[in-house]
Amino acid sequence: MTESSPQARVKIAVVSLGCSKNLVDTEVMLGHLTGSGCEVVDDPESADWILVNTCSFLTEAVAESLDRIVELAAIKKKWPDKRLIVAGCMVSRFGEELKVEVPEIDALVAPSSLEQVVFAVTGKDIVPSASQTFSTRLISFPAHRAYLKIGEGCSNHCAYCMIPLIRGEFVSRPLSSIVDEARWLVGQGVKEITLVAQDTGRYGLDKGGGDLPELIRSVLDLDGDYWLRALYIHPTRVSGHLLEALSSDERVCRYMDVPFQHVSPSVLRRMGRGSAPDPRRVLEMVRKQLPGAFFRTTLMTGFPGETGEDFQALLRFVREAQINHLGVFAYSREEGTPADGLTAQVNPETARERLGLLMEEQNRVSRALLREMVGLKLEVLVEGADDEGAFGRHRGQAPEVDGVVRLNRSCAPGSRVMARIVGSGDYDLMGEII
Repeated sequence: MTESSPQARVKIAVVSLGCSKNLVDTEVMLGHLTGSGCEVVDDPESADWILVNTCSFLTEAVAESLDRIVELAAIKKKWPDKRLIVAGCMVSRFGEELKVEVPEIDALVAPSSLEQVVFAVTGKDIVPSASQTFSTRLISFPAHRAYLKIGEGCSNHCAYCMIPLIRGEFVSRPLSSIVDEARWLVGQGVKEITLVAQDTGRYGLDKGGGDLPELIRSVLDLDGDYWLRALYIHPTRVSGHLLEALSSDERVCRYMDVPFQHVSPSVLRRMGRGSAPDPRRVLEMVRKQLPGAFFRTTLMTGFPGETGEDFQALLRFVREAQINHLGVFAYSREEGTPADGLTAQVNPETARERLGLLMEEQNRVSRALLREMVGLKLEVLVEGADDEGAFGRHRGQAPEVDGVVRLNRSCAPGSRVMARIVGSGDYDLMGEII
């Protein structure tokens, strides 16, 4: 009698598109798959199954996701034994229509049922652990930082936004589950935890108890030398209570990410954000109660009905507010949203021109603010190296969306070094390790 050879592990290649929340979903699916005996590989051509996690927040994101699906489907055409799974927001938005558009798709996995990826691949259901309160993830590179999703969906119903249609109303995760996952992340060696959701400031409000400040303090009860930051806080949720929590521990990054979208009251009303406070008052509150905080916001131009006067008010705000980090988007008309039916749609070319003018102004603001930092000594979390050399981030720079600190020599990714800032550019700083 001869021994049977061990069964080969199923190989999975993954493509993750979209935002940080989507990345967390990808990591959860990979955690489910590796926990079920699958092996993750980099090259789709060497995989048995190809998983693409999609984004469909904007028309451009839909096009990018569909192009990537078609590209991966071509691999399956070449090797018919391979299987293709599509997950994420496009599944919620288009459902079975995707299989009609791309017949090579073998399975669809919605964001609300990520565990179904295991059944799609192995034909077996996941047996949940009675003692584990969160889904173990396969942390992406770089492994020294991680996003921690604290809720799903959005209840703001802004007129331009697809998220409530795709992801549903905001639902907070249980506090114990989040703290347990944070404890696990610290145990894995994560040096920076970034709290994310579509509206982190709404945390706990749907449950009638607990809130984001309580969550922050609960995470900070964990021992460990890590940075903690929170992204995507709606302007209406910025309060003295929150700012007090953000200033309560040196491990919390003094960093506020508050998407204003616009400053014109009439535009904000049409956006469905008429209850939001004046952005200038929010900035004043933050700078008074959280001195030294770095501020990030996002703005939208070209929303239906935005006049030249509205745009000039927005441009003036960018010039005067002196915000550290800014993202600007041109309005994208999305079918099914309330804004789709609004009259006075702005010419897309006009919106793109306005976007360019806003970013030109922000470029000047950023250059001036960074020049003022030359000579400072800052703690820098080393990210790694690219074609321009070693780089990292100080506490006022969030991962992936802000500038970086260019370093004069390499250090191990995930290490923290003190650097003297010796130069600055449009969005990056140059530092010499002390």
